[in-house]
Amino acid sequence: MGKKYISQVELAAANGVSKQHITNLKKRGIFDACMDGKKILRDCALQAYISSKDPARDSQREANQKDKDKEIDETTVEIETGTDTEIKDSYLYNGDNIRELKLLLRGKLTSGQKVQIINTFWAGKLNQQKYMEGEKRLMPKEQIIKDNQRILKAFRDKALALPTKMSLDLLGLKDKKEAAAIIESYIYELLEELSQLEDENQ
Repeated sequence: MGKKYISQVELAAANGVSKQHITNLKKRGIFDACMDGKKILRDCALQAYISSKDPARDSQREANQKDKDKEIDETTVEIETGTDTEIKDSYLYNGDNIRELKLLLRGKLTSGQKVQIINTFWAGKLNQQKYMEGEKRLMPKEQIIKDNQRILKAFRDKALALPTKMSLDLLGLKDKKEAAAIIESYIYELLEELSQLEDENQ
């Protein structure tokens, strides 16, 4: 035997809407005939909700969503076809920039206006990139990789040379504290040299 009553939460879940939406309908009197004291009669409420829906409004909502989806798809194609290959192959062609450009292309614009907006947008991004590189706020990826490889190689070479350098100072030592102090001094020297290499890349 089915449940006789239904809560607003259950009614909302059954119809795929929010509880607030059901509350608003209740305030409008949609479920007045379904009230048994403070409880809501299940079958009556489900039918009342169906009857309260406006088919014309739902159809319009679906049509609006389709138009919006179509507009987004068309904008994506326009950006894709209107953007130079050089830009599309660079890191500038990313999700954030594309979303920003889509916002600029919203509204009733002619094809010529859209092309102008796309070209101006990417030109601005390129100029911004060049400025940042000139100010050394942004380094080309290839340069960063090259510098890091140089630092790592220098560190590796110096680290591998440590045993030979330390062996002369440690030879014959029996005092562990003195030996530890010598090893520590060599390590600090190595770290200092590494720090100097990093400073050269700033």
